[in-house]
Amino acid sequence: MIHALLVDDEINNLENLKFILQHDCHGIEVAATATSAQEARKQLSNHSIDVIFLDINMPQESGFQFLQQLGDHSYAVVFVTAYNEYSLQAIKASAVDYLLKPLQLEDVQHAVEKVKKLQQHQQSAELNKTLLKNFLSLSSTSQAPQRIALPQLGSIIYLEVSEISSLQADGNYTIIHQRDMQKKVISKTLKDFEEILDAQQFVRIHKSTIINIYEVKEYLTQDGGMAKMNDGNEWTISRRQLDVFLAKMNDSSLRFENRRAK
Repeated sequence: MIHALLVDDEINNLENLKFILQHDCHGIEVAATATSAQEARKQLSNHSIDVIFLDINMPQESGFQFLQQLGDHSYAVVFVTAYNEYSLQAIKASAVDYLLKPLQLEDVQHAVEKVKKLQQHQQSAELNKTLLKNFLSLSSTSQAPQRIALPQLGSIIYLEVSEISSLQADGNYTIIHQRDMQKKVISKTLKDFEEILDAQQFVRIHKSTIINIYEVKEYLTQDGGMAKMNDGNEWTISRRQLDVFLAKMNDSSLRFENRRAK
């Protein structure tokens, strides 16, 4: 049985999450609740906790500050927030799960299943712990993350986002094509990458392809549309995504304006 601590300064949200976990999720027990970071620390001292469902935006001490004050710990963490301005992309990039308010039953159940898998595999739990520490370090600075943490068996690869030329779907895996023509195979789906990468820099041009628009060398109009990359790869652009691709390229490029002669 997994024991959970719920932390949220809004009672209604706290009770709603508690109800869902108790009535619609198997294998998890709400051991304690808290309406502030200070109260949460007391509950951690009084109860054996496996996972913390943690609200990000709390008065006096945010969820991020609370975790930083905890220091080294073994708790799994599921962030809960109602605000899109918090970097959900950065949270996902660091392999930390989150729930967006208002809570949806399926999302909560999915988060619980993810926590269960972490508990069952010590190596995965240690990887999640390391990635969480990395994320908290990034969140304490004003600079946006320039690297992405890529989990692999027994290690984490830190890759500069700018080094990614394109990403190619391969079932439940993604092949990352780098600027230097090296490749990395990561056990994340293309959708996972689409959710965490900056949409201003990376665009999905096909169901199986995401590209870095700053690595596009040439747009070929043949066969409906092709993106030729600096590393030599050429990717088909689907008709549905062509307008999106062209708009992103136009926004990121200097262009000559058509002017009528006077």
